[in-house]
Amino acid sequence: MKLKNWIGLVLLLGLAACSSEFEPVEQPLGPSEGRGVDFMVVGEDLDKVYQFTYNATTGDGASIDLTEELNVPSDYLTLRQKDDVLSFYSVENGFFSLSLKNVNTGQTTLYEDFYLNTSERSIAWGINNEDAVFFGYFGPNGARNLALQDFELQGSGSTDFTIDFNITATFTPLLYDRKVYISFTDSMGNYKLTFYDTEVMAVGPILDFNTTPISFFITDTGELAVVKNQLQTSLDTYGADDLLLINSVPMDINLGFSPGAVNDVFLSGDELYFNTDYPQPSRFSEGPAVYNLNTKEINILDMFSIVEEVEQEVGTNLTITTQVYDPVRNVFLIGYAILDNEAQGGVIQASVNGDLLVDVPLSFFPTYFVRN
Repeated sequence: MKLKNWIGLVLLLGLAACSSEFEPVEQPLGPSEGRGVDFMVVGEDLDKVYQFTYNATTGDGASIDLTEELNVPSDYLTLRQKDDVLSFYSVENGFFSLSLKNVNTGQTTLYEDFYLNTSERSIAWGINNEDAVFFGYFGPNGARNLALQDFELQGSGSTDFTIDFNITATFTPLLYDRKVYISFTDSMGNYKLTFYDTEVMAVGPILDFNTTPISFFITDTGELAVVKNQLQTSLDTYGADDLLLINSVPMDINLGFSPGAVNDVFLSGDELYFNTDYPQPSRFSEGPAVYNLNTKEINILDMFSIVEEVEQEVGTNLTITTQVYDPVRNVFLIGYAILDNEAQGGVIQASVNGDLLVDVPLSFFPTYFVRN
């Protein structure tokens, strides 16, 4: 898991806060040619966390102070999204707090100091729905066994399930349709994948990929896609409910994904939209790309030209903070920061062909685009 620094390049989990009503603050936007598409983004300055909603029809945006509304600290641990619900996790004095917000209804809930992290369980990650938090941990008491704790948010009841034994590492999980998908490596260096069914409270079958590193995500048709990050790369699709192999498509490139769940990749038909790593040294670590599984052609957007065009408009250098493809509106959303006396930033919208559509300046820097 990557650590979150002050520019918030990566967010992983989320907190939830008490129900309250806050009126959005209208934020004037700078002039630009065209208004792009609607989007919602979470970001921050040096002191606070914000939610910003952009209306492309009017060209206006509205921001909500999540630190005031949900008590989300600027140094929160991580962020998760499940459907319309954002979850912010924070930890203080060994206690986890969780703040939930439904971005569709505006409903918020706070679970303050709801869980004490003890030596019995070494927490590796957490993910949640609106009823429970699912903690992946090593234990008990320092053992290298991987287990999951199903912890109820109402009533604080919990149940523990053993996943596997003699584990060296576990990676970012994924929660989809009542199942928590879990990947890990054992003491022999073998990469494995399984799920925990939150409805029947049972662990599913374990897939063993031997020493081939794997990354995974959910396709637009609801199947589990596994990318085998090896010399002869392939994208394999499995049934999300039974982990039975459906199809395997060879690829002639290594996508360079980190092991575990990948949250910035989308498969629509034969087109794979993702962020590709740039050879270093380079100004940027990665940039938007489209790979066709059928023709094996890859289209890498010219991030350098796009950013330079925006820099000429704003008059200063930019630092990319987060980027993702929006499958509903068929655009790439690219967040950036301006690191001057105070933290400011904006959102660049680019077409899949690499054309700059619009730049939306913000009074903070984006760190997470809310998925549709």
